[in-house]
Amino acid sequence: MLPTDWSKPSGMVQARISDPRVVQFWDKEHLVAKELQQQLSSAQICCQRNGIIWDVAVLYPGDMQWGSSAPVFFGGAVLDVADDVRQHLSAMNSNR
Repeated sequence: MLPTDWSKPSGMVQARISDPRVVQFWDKEHLVAKELQQQLSSAQICCQRNGIIWDVAVLYPGDMQWGSSAPVFFGGAVLDVADDVRQHLSAMNSNR
């Protein structure tokens, strides 16, 4: 949602979190962002521009169906929460 966000992120940006379970979206039409907005309370939302969520990390359990439960982690900006995401992913691994 920056003026320079003309295309999806580069490999360098995507390499910040390299877990194979991680999927990074470039949500040009803001479809995922709009769905997240509906699922989350406004108190949880950290990163918005013009009412659209952006630059966030969201973790769901692997067996979760979209829209059926809240995420186990939500935070941003991604660069700021990358270590938290790694910790949550590690904890999810140990709970398997």
